[in-house]
Amino acid sequence: MQNNQAGQVYILVSPNSEYIKIGGSDYPPLKRIREINTTEPYKSLGPWGLSDFRQVTDWRKIEASLHYAFRSKLIKNIDGQKELFHVSAHEASAKLNQIDPSEILKKPKVDRMFQDEDFTTYILQLFSFTGLMNWLDIQGAWTFVLFPATEGGRYFTINIGPHEVAFSTLPKNNEKPIHMILVDRLILDFKGVKNWVYTHNGQIKEDHYKSALPRSTSLIFEGTFEDAQNFLTLDGVRRALIAYWTEGLIGLKERGALSLFAKFHNWNAVAEIHSRLMKNKN
Repeated sequence: MQNNQAGQVYILVSPNSEYIKIGGSDYPPLKRIREINTTEPYKSLGPWGLSDFRQVTDWRKIEASLHYAFRSKLIKNIDGQKELFHVSAHEASAKLNQIDPSEILKKPKVDRMFQDEDFTTYILQLFSFTGLMNWLDIQGAWTFVLFPATEGGRYFTINIGPHEVAFSTLPKNNEKPIHMILVDRLILDFKGVKNWVYTHNGQIKEDHYKSALPRSTSLIFEGTFEDAQNFLTLDGVRRALIAYWTEGLIGLKERGALSLFAKFHNWNAVAEIHSRLMKNKN
């Protein structure tokens, strides 16, 4: 049974501080980071941003254990706070990695994801390609859900605010997965993309539903995850994708609103994706 104090523990960093902040919350850090960046004593050391995080069964317990582990590095000469520590974000992240697996929410789904090498490679490429990791602070406004039961089952779905911007279906009867990515209408200027989609039993649809941003265009095709990776490399895809996704993400950040699907967001999957991308970069 999950503890009613389920939530996130997080590490915040600021370009204007040599310290890190270790905290926790039972609601998405989006709201808490806004509070921190407008409240002293943290405001003067900000702006603070999300460096690492985990969703756990009891955030108060995990937060207390992290504070205890770094108690000798607690900053005591700044009044009004008990969460600033003179340790590196890397060292604090190492402690997050030592959390008992039984304390990590949705861990079986995360493990299942990374057992499928082709799926993992595609997701890492998609997150890197779209720049979603630059928007860690507003998780909950955008969501990543693993293996939802939506319409018969999917590997994943990504939502930006109220609408779905990417998914891959679980294959049935040895059929190939179906992939969908939402992009800007400028994709229609690239004939190579249109031809590629049509040769993969796909379709291109200009969307007119209420929650879609202007110029919303759905690209849907069949194929393996290797095919999906190849699709991302086509001329025009990245430009059209970033144009649409970034506009949606900027709007969400300005409004500070959570997605209707925030409660399904898999924080720990994103944390693991973030960790792997950082290792690849280094």
